[in-house]
Amino acid sequence: MSSDQQFPSRKELRPKPGDPEESAWIWGENDELGRLNLQTPERVKEALKAVSTGETIALGLPFDQVSPPCYGRAVFKHHIHELFPGYAHDDTYEMNPQSTSQWDGFRHFAHFPSGYFYNKTTGADVVGDKATTKCGIQAWAARGIAGRGLLLDFARYAEANNIKPDYYDNFKISYGDLVKVAQAQEIDLRPARQGGDIQIGDILVIRSGFTKNANSLTEEQRAKHHLQAHKFGPDDGQRYIGVEQSEEMADFLHDSYFSAVAGDQPAFEAWPSTEDYYLHEKLLALWGCPIGELWDLETLADKCAERKNWTFFLASAPNNVKGGIATTANVLAII
Repeated sequence: MSSDQQFPSRKELRPKPGDPEESAWIWGENDELGRLNLQTPERVKEALKAVSTGETIALGLPFDQVSPPCYGRAVFKHHIHELFPGYAHDDTYEMNPQSTSQWDGFRHFAHFPSGYFYNKTTGADVVGDKATTKCGIQAWAARGIAGRGLLLDFARYAEANNIKPDYYDNFKISYGDLVKVAQAQEIDLRPARQGGDIQIGDILVIRSGFTKNANSLTEEQRAKHHLQAHKFGPDDGQRYIGVEQSEEMADFLHDSYFSAVAGDQPAFEAWPSTEDYYLHEKLLALWGCPIGELWDLETLADKCAERKNWTFFLASAPNNVKGGIATTANVLAII
C-alpha cells in the first residue's frame, strides 16, 4: 500500500480469505515490519520538526530493573572478564530483554483463535526443526525505529485530579481517560484527517506512573507482586495497570495509525485482560504494531510539562538478533 492511499478504519478491514478477522496484513505476504512501514523517510523528516532544544533523554531503565523482573523472567547478570589484569577487560551479559525496558516483537504473542503471529507466521516458524527467522527482530534492527513521539501523561493527570490508580491490579486506563488527559495537555486526540493532532506514523507513549511507583517501593514490597504465579486468564497472579481492552480503545489504537505504542507499564495493556482477548493479539499479530513496555518516562514527562509540549523525536535501535522475539528498547527522545 502506497503512502498516499487512505488507510482503512478498523470497521472497514476486509481480510483476505483465510486470514483472521480484523487482520490488517496490508503490506504484502513477505512483510516483516508491519506499521513500521508508516515510518517513511518523508514522515521521519517531518518528525524532526518536533525537536526544539536538541536535548536528549534516554528512556531505558538499567538492565537490572525492574527488580525482581515481572512474569517470572530471568534476572540480569553482568560478568566482567580480565583480559590483561589492571589494563584490559571485557564483559558479558545474561538476560531476558523483556525483563527491562523493551519492545515486544512480532514473534512474542499470537492471535489465539487462529494461532497466527503477524502475517501468517506460525509457532513452527519460531521453534522446532523447521524454524525460520520470519518476523524476527532482525527485520526491525535492519532499519531502526524513528518518528514523532506523543506522550499522554495519565499519571500527571491522575495526580492533579485525585485519581488513585492501583498499579498492582488490572486498573484500566480507558479511552475516555486518554481523551481527558489529552484535553488537559491541549491535544486533540483525533487523527489529522479528522481535524485532530494525531499524525500517521506517530508513536504513542502513555505514562501510567507504574515505574515511579515501583521505584518508591522496597525490593521486598515489589517482590510480593512481581513474583506472583503467572498464567494466562483472569486469575493470573501477575496484575498491572494499563490501557483497557474495549471497542473504543481498539478503534483508537487501530484507526490512529500509530507506527508503535509504548508505556511505562509491564504489559502496556491492563493485565490480565477481563475480556476474551488481549490487545497484544490485535496490536502485534493482527495489525503489526510494536509494543514498548517498562520505559523510563519520568524525566521526559517533567520536560514535556515544563515546555507544555508533548511531542518529541523518538529513535530506537533494536538488537540485531536473527529470529529474535523481543529487544531491549535502546530508545532516545530528543526534545
